[in-house]
Amino acid sequence: MIYRRYESGDISAIRDILENDLGYNCEFDSLKNRVDEMMSRGNYQIFVACDGDKVIGYIGCVNYLAFELENEGMKIIALAVSKEYRRKGIGTQLLKTAEQWAKENNIEVVLLNSGLPREDSHTFYESQGYFKKSFGFIKRI
Repeated sequence: MIYRRYESGDISAIRDILENDLGYNCEFDSLKNRVDEMMSRGNYQIFVACDGDKVIGYIGCVNYLAFELENEGMKIIALAVSKEYRRKGIGTQLLKTAEQWAKENNIEVVLLNSGLPREDSHTFYESQGYFKKSFGFIKRI
């Protein structure tokens, strides 16, 4: 497996994982525009896992400032691995790749949210040293 920074040609594979493996309906041009905007802002990072030339997983992160932190924090906003490659350590290595980048860039804390029904994901994150600290709330406006 190869773990590397996102390249613009990876967007089709990311869309396929979003739709086929996570069940999100995701229009290609809209996703591409969002990811292009993320990458232009400078505080987003995306890393991909590749089996040869095939992107089989990705992690997306954004750096942020917080009132309570001396240094920046990083929020994981996406982590997905194609179904056929799950339970092979790829998600773990994607997390480690993002965490290593965070350490190298003086990030103080890593935060993530995981949907309530995704109990397998909760178990995975806890096995990686993450702990439940709060509830997340959302309101569409």
